[in-house]
Amino acid sequence: MDEEQIKHMVSRFLGWKLPDDFNPDAGISFKRPDGTGAHWWPVGTNLFTATQAEEMVKHMLEGLTQGGGNDL
Repeated sequence: MDEEQIKHMVSRFLGWKLPDDFNPDAGISFKRPDGTGAHWWPVGTNLFTATQAEEMVKHMLEGLTQGGGNDL
């Protein structure tokens, strides 16, 4: 997997609309701000910066094999 593919995955992860039934842990909560309309909803995560999310994706890919080989 090349750097552009990783950056694409990071962008998609950080831009993903959280599901209606998401349930954050550690006391984190979400309350829709007043006056924002019914369609406003958070996306991605505020737990990671883009750089941190990129490192997470690289960590997930480490050791992953493609078609039985040892690299992507």
